Amino acid sequence: MLKTYDLATLNARAKNDPKGFIEESEAAYLKQIDDTAELLGERLADRPILLLNGPSSAGKTTTADRLCRAIERRGIRSQRISMDDYYLSRDSYSMPYDEENDVVDLESPLCMDLQLLSDHLHRLAKGEEILVPAFDFVTGRQTLNVTPMRLSKDEIVIIEGIHSLNDVITGGLEEQSSCVYLSIEAQVQDGQGGRFTPEVLRFARRALRDAHFRSASVVETIRQWLSIRRGERLYIAPYRHHAEFTIDTYLPYESNILYPALRETLTEHLDALEKADLREAYRAATLFEPIDYLPYIPEASVLHEFIG
Repeated sequence: MLKTYDLATLNARAKNDPKGFIEESEAAYLKQIDDTAELLGERLADRPILLLNGPSSAGKTTTADRLCRAIERRGIRSQRISMDDYYLSRDSYSMPYDEENDVVDLESPLCMDLQLLSDHLHRLAKGEEILVPAFDFVTGRQTLNVTPMRLSKDEIVIIEGIHSLNDVITGGLEEQSSCVYLSIEAQVQDGQGGRFTPEVLRFARRALRDAHFRSASVVETIRQWLSIRRGERLYIAPYRHHAEFTIDTYLPYESNILYPALRETLTEHLDALEKADLREAYRAATLFEPIDYLPYIPEASVLHEFIG
């Protein structure tokens, strides 16, 4: 069930009480983390593997880090595996193509060595040592057998990525793993009979993240968006039923930061937004009022994944 917010209320909070608005939003997110960590800790003896899944710009990296900290506060040690390190070297296979949207299908599980990851998780669950690979996004190459890892007693390993609930990975691990799905599980009513969906709210995160950290222009993100959404329908949605816990990573104040920052740029790319079924993103950029946020956002906020 999506949580519903009212645009006028969000704008009023952003204008009249930015500090309280931010603190309240962050506290609600952290409570979900703590509640989930408590439940995970109770099943550690039988389930030392935590699979963290969610769509693009769900906040997986920060949430995995916060879960690690929350689990460790309960006296449970944790380690992490990034699925990014299981990307195959780009020159070792023919990259899949999304013909529907005329772009390389970077979301496809065919880009990853899921069988190796599955083997590693099964071995970790048995107490065996593995050698985690490393992937270099600059060179596009994977190096095998880089980092040794073994799970000790009362220790958990967290794996985050868009394919972490794929049957290739979860098969045979049902009794040894816990699955958490996270995303924006919220919508904003605009007071005019319309609403901004979770996908529209997530787009703002992705656009700013790509600009800040991947040297990609907003128009490039717009061009990729339909393929990203296609990937979510094909590669994430069919496996969401594996998730036993859900974390809503939406911070109610975030759209008052993200969309005003995109307002000018989106105005210049209305045709591209229309083709990508993102016309509502431009409307959001015109309706969310900016917030004076710099002094108040915590250093560990999930929002820093997107704004730096």
